[in-house]
Amino acid sequence: MVIHPLRRRLSALATILGMGIALPFTVGVTPAYAQAQLDITKTHSGDFSRGGQGTFTITVSNPGDEETLTSGVRMTDNFPAGLTATSHDVLHNNNGGIICAITNEGTRFSCEVDQMVVGGSYAVEVVVSVAEDAPCTVRNTATVRELEGSLSDSASDTVNIPGPNCNGGGNGDGTSILPISLSGLIPIYNNINTGSNVLSPGATNTNSQSFRANAAP
Repeated sequence: MVIHPLRRRLSALATILGMGIALPFTVGVTPAYAQAQLDITKTHSGDFSRGGQGTFTITVSNPGDEETLTSGVRMTDNFPAGLTATSHDVLHNNNGGIICAITNEGTRFSCEVDQMVVGGSYAVEVVVSVAEDAPCTVRNTATVRELEGSLSDSASDTVNIPGPNCNGGGNGDGTSILPISLSGLIPIYNNINTGSNVLSPGATNTNSQSFRANAAP
């Protein structure tokens, strides 16, 4: 008796399935593994003013399909010179307990949670005071990371702080470029004839002038 080849294949397949052996019916597909993720954004609105205040909004989330480690997740923001954190507030939180604090005399802001759940997120607002001599622009970076794991992310934000010396003049930090050394200006002044131009280097001035600086009594 001749057994059809297809019947032999089906019989063998039934035997394998009956033995509880799983077959990879899909070829070339890499299985996806669940894993946690950390994501952070940092934003502000408008320019800041010297001597005034500014507000940053920081959002942390876990868009992955696994919880982070139970050891905890910490967000840290170290502010540059010219900005000092004064207050903070939690805008929303669907992740559970969160502890935030301002430390290091207002130069450091941080928040910590025990674990970031799947789809969990929180947003915090931190208010900073702007120094009178703050630079024309400041840039700082907020970072979030697992305390004992390898997950991390960071977000940078640049803020404009307009001032009288921020359009090409001054030193860019709101302070005056004075005092200026007068060394080299006095000889030029001393070579000026009344009603005449400054002579070129190497020329001779026909008038004799003197310059004397009197010390204050």
